[in-house]
Amino acid sequence: MCGRFSLAYPRSSLIDWYHTVSMPEIKPRYNIAPTDDILVIRDSDRGRSGSMMRWGLIPHWIKDPKKLPLLFNARAESLATKPMFKHAFRRQRCLIPASGFYEWKLLPNGKSKQPFYVSAKDGPISFAGLWETATVDEVTIDSCTIITTESNTLMRPIHDRMPFILPPEVWDVWLTSTQQTDDSLLSLLQLYSSGQMQLWPVSSAVGRTNNEGAQLIQPINNQG
Repeated sequence: MCGRFSLAYPRSSLIDWYHTVSMPEIKPRYNIAPTDDILVIRDSDRGRSGSMMRWGLIPHWIKDPKKLPLLFNARAESLATKPMFKHAFRRQRCLIPASGFYEWKLLPNGKSKQPFYVSAKDGPISFAGLWETATVDEVTIDSCTIITTESNTLMRPIHDRMPFILPPEVWDVWLTSTQQTDDSLLSLLQLYSSGQMQLWPVSSAVGRTNNEGAQLIQPINNQG
């Protein structure tokens, strides 16, 4: 699962990292939540480009998004078969840059949860994502979702799901619009190495979406 993340890298660094030909103006954000507009990297005729999209996929054929669940995550196991995702999986894949993401661990009392901040040891995280364009009440909405999988050994004590993180060597194949088989696409989704990740407990303040700032990712001593 991935329901909250941060992106605090400068725009210039993201341009260099993803080799994009265009990139919107962005500011550091430490508490990005579903339905927010988030940065997405896609392929285009001119090369990779960055754009802002609603986090929470709206399939292009949906007439009334209010009847949809909030599709901010898509399970990798059902991408090729679930009607909500299979069109985008085969034709409209993207990268979603992040500095790190948050996950909550249920404490032994069975009631409280301790948030943790998870990041890569070197550079941005690149979530595997899907995107769609839908028209709702004559308004065009670009939207996206983050693909999730079973957790690796680092994440497993915290939560049983985590976002798929794609390394640079598979970006070109993942982003291309050239038709590929479902199996070849799924083979790109390999579990990210625990040795390349780090995590630490953070303040419960991140649980409130109106809280913002670098203090949210600072480690705390109490791990619960």
